[in-house]
Amino acid sequence: MYRSTDQTLRLQPCPRKRPKITISGFLHCRDNYQRNRLQKDTVASISEPVQKNTYGLSDGTWMRDARGHGSVIYLTNGHYGNNLLEFRDMETFKSGQTSNSYKLPYSFTGTGHVVYNGAFYYNRAFSRDIIRYDLRHRYVAAWTTLHDVELAVDESGLWLLYPALDTEGFHQEVILLIHLHPRELQPIQTFRTGLRRGRYGNSFLVCGVLYAVDSMEHRYANVTYAFDTHTLTHTVPSLAFTNMHAHNSQLAYCPLDKKLYSWDNGHQMIYDVIFDQSL
Repeated sequence: MYRSTDQTLRLQPCPRKRPKITISGFLHCRDNYQRNRLQKDTVASISEPVQKNTYGLSDGTWMRDARGHGSVIYLTNGHYGNNLLEFRDMETFKSGQTSNSYKLPYSFTGTGHVVYNGAFYYNRAFSRDIIRYDLRHRYVAAWTTLHDVELAVDESGLWLLYPALDTEGFHQEVILLIHLHPRELQPIQTFRTGLRRGRYGNSFLVCGVLYAVDSMEHRYANVTYAFDTHTLTHTVPSLAFTNMHAHNSQLAYCPLDKKLYSWDNGHQMIYDVIFDQSL
């Protein structure tokens, strides 16, 4: 376990746990999952983006704690670094006044991070590690070993997207959607999607349904894929989606306010998610 006391990092070894991920056999969990699921909503459309701020580099991540309270905003600037910034609310974010700064014991890479229930989950740079960093006590509380993952949250908890070889089909690489235990970072359930890495721009998860946008760089894009973990079905929703500044390096759903947060070429944007009320 890695702890920081009086701003001095003291390193002690903590055991690694490599999750056992199996593509086959996830149907055994289907009935229990459907019985225990939260209310499922279907996304009918996504609004045009509203720009909230202009901050930082072309790539980055801004987010809220999906299990938190208040209006605190967390931010990483760039595709690589070791600082997580905290802003008390939107107004202090717009004025650039940080309320807290966390120097991470290991650098992050990418923009697929999330804050969930007081912890920052991220990809450790130059490694296969996923780290859970406790924000209150400022130490690495858990880690696991996976590679090239994207993290996400929705109403039911913490998820990750993970590329793996499909041993049941044509031995092609597929994207697995894994419902993850937030403390131990162990898989709860694993779903095989129809996505292929490199064939979509961004993705987000809403109410147990994974959506994929076909481009992160075309101004006028579309949500062209959806996988429903409740019914194990694939659909083509064909929802219009706008990348206002044509470089959308982050797209993440926040279940607190049911909005999409994006980092589009140094601009922080928010989209309203409109649900189908007829179902």
